[in-house]
Amino acid sequence: MTALALSSSALMSSALSSSALSSSALSSSALSPFVHPFGNLALTIAVLLVVVTLAFTVPLVIGARKERSTVAVDWADQVRADPASTWTVDRVLRALIGSCERERLVFPGMVRLVVGLDRVDVDLVSPTVAPPAPWSTTVDGRTWSASLAALHADGVAGDRSGHFATTVALGSSSDGRTHVELAHAHGPVTVSGDRAAVLAVARRITDQLATSPWSSATALATVGLTHDEVALGAVLSLDDAVARVVENGRPGVLLLADVPGRDAWAALRAALERPDSLWGVVVLTSSTEARWSFTARRDGLLEAGPFGELRWVDVALSATARPASTPDAGAAATATTTPTAVGTR
Repeated sequence: MTALALSSSALMSSALSSSALSSSALSSSALSPFVHPFGNLALTIAVLLVVVTLAFTVPLVIGARKERSTVAVDWADQVRADPASTWTVDRVLRALIGSCERERLVFPGMVRLVVGLDRVDVDLVSPTVAPPAPWSTTVDGRTWSASLAALHADGVAGDRSGHFATTVALGSSSDGRTHVELAHAHGPVTVSGDRAAVLAVARRITDQLATSPWSSATALATVGLTHDEVALGAVLSLDDAVARVVENGRPGVLLLADVPGRDAWAALRAALERPDSLWGVVVLTSSTEARWSFTARRDGLLEAGPFGELRWVDVALSATARPASTPDAGAAATATTTPTAVGTR
C-alpha cells in the first residue's frame, strides 16, 4: 500500500510539473509581442514611414533648389549698379594708360581686365615683359598685375579714349569682376543658352556701352532685336550693319539676333579679323565659327569659355536704365549709332 501511494504521489507530482512547464511556455509565447514591441510588424511599419517621408521630402528639396537656381532672370534687372564700381574701373584704366604714357611705352592692348578687392590683372594683346611701374608681369609677359593701393598712390591718369571703347564686364568670380575688350576678340562672340538669360546678358552689354565713361563715343547697332528684348542704339538692316563694320570708321559693337547668311557672315568675319578692327560683334545664338563662345544660364551664371565661369547676375544695370521707345519705321534706317540706356523688362 505504501509503495502504491508513493507511486501515485510521484505520478501526480510529475503531471503537475509538466502542466506548469506547459503553462509557462504558453504564457511566454502569448506575451512575446508585448515583451518585444519592435517585432517584424513594427519594423515593417517603421520602414514604410521612412519611405513615405522621403517620398514627400526629396521632391520638396529638389523643387526648392530648382526654384532658387532659376529665379535670377526674374529679379536681376531690378538691381541697380553702384556708381562707385564704375569709377573704380575707370580709375584703373586711366592709371594703366597713364603709367605707359609716363614711361613712353606703347600700350600693348587689353583683352581681359580683372578687378578684385585689392588687385588688378590685365591680359594683354601683345606680350610685354617690361611693364611700367607700379605694374609687375608674368614670365611670358602676357599678364600685368598691380595692387589697387599702388595704382591709387601712383596718382597718374592717362587718356583712355580709343583704348577701351568696347570694354564691358561679363561677370564676377572669386578673383574679381572680369571685363573684356570685345573688339580684341577679332571675331564673332556668341552668347547662347536660356533665352531669357541670353537677353539679360545682352542688356548688360548695351547698358555698359551706353553709360560707361570709357565708351561714350562707341557706336551701338542691332539687327533683329526688339526694344522689348534689348534697348537699342540704332536699328539697322543687315546690309547697313555689315557696311558699318567693314567701313571701320569708329569703334562700335553690333548685336545680331542670329547668324546671318553666308555672304554677310563671311564679310563680318573678314572685317573683324583685321588687326585694326574697331568693332565687336555679339551674336545671340551659338556658332561653331565664333571666336569666343559663352553660355548664359537662368541661375545667373555665364560659362565664358576662356574666361571661366562667371556670375553675369553680379553685373547690375545702371541707375539710368529705362525702357526704350520704339523708333518709327522711317527712322530705323537712318538712326544715329549713339547708344541709349538699356531698359528693364
